[in-house]
Amino acid sequence: MLLHRNGSRGPRAGIHPPARPAITVDDREATIAAVLATPCAGTEVTPEPSNLQAVRTATLCLINQERASHGEQPLRNNAKLQEAAESHSRECVELDYFAHVSPSGETPVERIEATGYVPSPFDGYVLGENLAWGTYELGTPKAIVAAWIASPPHLANILEARYTETGIGVTAAVPVSRGEGAPGATYAQEFGVLIT
Repeated sequence: MLLHRNGSRGPRAGIHPPARPAITVDDREATIAAVLATPCAGTEVTPEPSNLQAVRTATLCLINQERASHGEQPLRNNAKLQEAAESHSRECVELDYFAHVSPSGETPVERIEATGYVPSPFDGYVLGENLAWGTYELGTPKAIVAAWIASPPHLANILEARYTETGIGVTAAVPVSRGEGAPGATYAQEFGVLIT
């Protein structure tokens, strides 16, 4: 799911993010080469409450390798996007559903805005979300990212050039109606960039 809003171009109040330094072609190529040269650890780990940080790290590493293999810059982790992703993956399990829009009607944009990621209503953004769940070995970072890559809409989010930040939420369980009590994991990945 890809969501976009252009910000107002008039006078703005509130927080103004600092200008990002320009990235040279050499810097870009060096960054992409470094991502491709770095192996991802823990990609076949079964998610458990005690190892979720390692699972998130492995998932982001695999996502960034896929981006790099297509010439895209790696995503940086953002705590507010991670907060939105964590709450959504957890809510899917707790309320036994699997969808971008919650049973209460909360959308990905509302979930992300509630964290304060978008500093003001005058800021534009491009946001996206990928969801997945898997039981047994299909719940590992390697299996989840492979499933996203095999799905054109999920891959489009992974490769979206405008995204600069992400947050990955992993809950070491699956909605009962999906997994029928089998061990596994539910993943939510939020993607974002603010347009200033």
